[in-house]
Amino acid sequence: MDGANPAHEAETPAGHIQSLEKGLRILDEFIEAPAPLKLADIVRRFDMDRASAFRFLQTLEHRGFLRKDPVTKEYDVGGRIYYWASRLREKTRLIDTFHDQLQRLASVTRQTTHLGLFVNDRVLLADFALSDSLISIRHVIGVLEPLYSSAVGKAVLAFLPQARQEALIGRMEFVRFTNNTITNADALRIDLAVTRERGYALDKNETHEGLTCVARPIFDAQGLPVASIGITCVTALIGSEPGRFEHLIQSIQAIGSELRV
Repeated sequence: MDGANPAHEAETPAGHIQSLEKGLRILDEFIEAPAPLKLADIVRRFDMDRASAFRFLQTLEHRGFLRKDPVTKEYDVGGRIYYWASRLREKTRLIDTFHDQLQRLASVTRQTTHLGLFVNDRVLLADFALSDSLISIRHVIGVLEPLYSSAVGKAVLAFLPQARQEALIGRMEFVRFTNNTITNADALRIDLAVTRERGYALDKNETHEGLTCVARPIFDAQGLPVASIGITCVTALIGSEPGRFEHLIQSIQAIGSELRV
């Protein structure tokens, strides 16, 4: 199965800002380009008039996202992008650190595994590893997983200090994804208490119909959850073989217990 949905193929969302979208596409062009670009390159690649293209480049340069060579008149990535990259380096390090364990867990369970990072009170799907099974779930990197329905989200939320947990619950808008989705704070609190007691979170057809996920938190040196590691599988296949679900739990608990920031 493939849940991929490339951004360039996605439908345009209602209320989007066309000028911002074009500016981001232009910036992306510079990031992907192997060499600096000139104004004429942007005019040609985006089928724009010269004056409009210049205003985009001038704005990006003013904000530090591009820099212009005064001699060659070429534009290249500016210092602001490198500043962002340095701020993100810590999160990237976590992805690199845990990728081998993701692959090992996928190999042991023959299921797709994934990594969620707790960023700005959200859980970001940051990495995944496919198994060699005939049926494998392909995740979309960059998706923000719901804290109240996804296993990687509940695995983090359940182990946060109570005050922070309650603050997050108080701001939640419960959207029903399936008939099994938790849609109120009291039911979520009960689920989180069970999660803390058993040490792992469960999402059985709560976020996506037909898919079951299990996840456990990854803690930092202070004992706070900063990420979670999960397994995704087809719900119908879990009960097709005795002991299969238990094997998933044992595997994620064993490998997950090795992970520390």
